[in-house]
Amino acid sequence: MVQAFELPEDYSRQRQVLCALLEGTVDGAVYHRRALIHVHGQGSLSPGRQLNVAAWALASTWRGTELPYGLYGTAVVTGPNCSDGGYGAVDENVSQHVQAVSAAVSQVLASWVDRPPMGEAQARAEVLRACPSLSGAAFGCR
Repeated sequence: MVQAFELPEDYSRQRQVLCALLEGTVDGAVYHRRALIHVHGQGSLSPGRQLNVAAWALASTWRGTELPYGLYGTAVVTGPNCSDGGYGAVDENVSQHVQAVSAAVSQVLASWVDRPPMGEAQARAEVLRACPSLSGAAFGCR
């Protein structure tokens, strides 16, 4: 599920909001030059955090290669780092891509109820095949 929201302009308030959304420490990573993906700082080591297939697929699509590790729990996508601190807004093209990848992953996961994948490698490949690339740029790079 994708939910849009606005972060405050002040960096310390942005961090507070991200910590609240992710329920703890925050790690942000650059998988795309116009966006960051933020996840809980302890990832799979944090109790109760499930693999976030949509976040993994989004990061893999943006990088142009299958990530060899998972992203766990809630993920928050922000715009890039600002020169004066904090995070910028997500542009419309990136926002639409986040929504499209999330929808594609949801459809694949739903199809597995009746037709489970043969194994993990096949599951990963199927998810990535279903994900659209970012329009206007190959894997988000210009």
